[in-house]
Amino acid sequence: MARRPFLDRFSSSGASRDALAPVLRNLEAVLNTREGYGFFQQGFGLGDYTGNRGGKELVPFLTETLQRQVTQYEPRLREVEVTLRGQDGALCLHFEVAARLGEQALRLALVFDTVSSRVRLERKD
Repeated sequence: MARRPFLDRFSSSGASRDALAPVLRNLEAVLNTREGYGFFQQGFGLGDYTGNRGGKELVPFLTETLQRQVTQYEPRLREVEVTLRGQDGALCLHFEVAARLGEQALRLALVFDTVSSRVRLERKD
């Protein structure tokens, strides 16, 4: 990925996209941290899902947990709504995160790999 020239970082062009980059980095850091590891605050990060893998309770519990983590640990996002959109053959669950960043409505694709418990986020548009 090419870096923008230093002085261009202070211009207003692309400001909304640039405002999203640190949000995505923060959310990926939070959601890829296992609860009880890597942070002193209890409840930070996603829990251990090994006991519930494949269980009917996993998806609603995971959806609720993702919603809570995004809302609690990314204060730049408002009106957060996490919705399951489906799954794929690679054992990944696909979620959509709808929220507001400042005055801008945005939609993020959140992919949860059920094998590794890794989370990837990207802007949908």
